Amino acid sequence: MSAARRRAASTPDMGGLTDDWGKLAAIRKGEHGQDQEETKAPKKSPRTAEPESAVTAGTSMTRRSRRSWYADAQAAEELARVVDDIHHATRVPKHEVVSELFRAAVAAAPRVQKKLTPKE
Repeated sequence: MSAARRRAASTPDMGGLTDDWGKLAAIRKGEHGQDQEETKAPKKSPRTAEPESAVTAGTSMTRRSRRSWYADAQAAEELARVVDDIHHATRVPKHEVVSELFRAAVAAAPRVQKKLTPKE
């Protein structure tokens, strides 16, 4: 038996896995309130399109950040943990928890700036 024939015979069929992945993705999108129609719409170029916005309970929210920041991985994990903890303790939607944490960070900005300012 040639090496090419052996290689072809040993390649696993991934068709079922791909189908399962597609079904799981559709279920997850449904859980998050996204319609199938939205996912099929052509995506606009981020440079030419305006940021997507949604209005919920009279509050304007942005889906996309207009800025890019990098953070220490441990700090990002701590933020995610705190958001989950507050959400599960209060059952307040996560977007509201994150918004309040952002406001708290803004209020703490002078203290953070003082902490990060090099001592002379």
